[in-house]
Amino acid sequence: MSKLDKYLAKAQEPVQRRTGSIVIDGDEWQVRELTMSENRECIKLADDRNGRFDNFRYNDIRIVKATEHEFPWNNKELLLAYRAKDKFELPVKLFESNVEGYNMLLEKVTEVNSSIQSEQEVIDDLKNSSEPTENQVTSVGHTSEAEESQPTS
Repeated sequence: MSKLDKYLAKAQEPVQRRTGSIVIDGDEWQVRELTMSENRECIKLADDRNGRFDNFRYNDIRIVKATEHEFPWNNKELLLAYRAKDKFELPVKLFESNVEGYNMLLEKVTEVNSSIQSEQEVIDDLKNSSEPTENQVTSVGHTSEAEESQPTS
């Protein structure tokens, strides 16, 4: 199979995304992992007219992109009811009186979209590994060989 055939076949495969859910005010919100192109679009849309990055708008855009598969952010009635000029203004307006709900949703978006393991997760994975490693990790930046070669004081 050539590279071209390989990538043509991949284009037809369904994309598996990590998902998560959270309950806010009795409603279940389904959050999905963003694609690379969606992440790039979030960053691009978060730049204001002067070229400055707006972190608040970035968070709102990420919420919309991660939940728009199940919530109609672009609904005209919803936009009019909350006096939002676009769907990316809605999250802050929708959760105006429920800051905790907004923060919970944002945390879930961040959790579902974080693919980088924390330092503790890496250490736990190494401890639970059944295969011995050449240089067993004992703490961050140190191996058992390094400890043996260092004089004790």
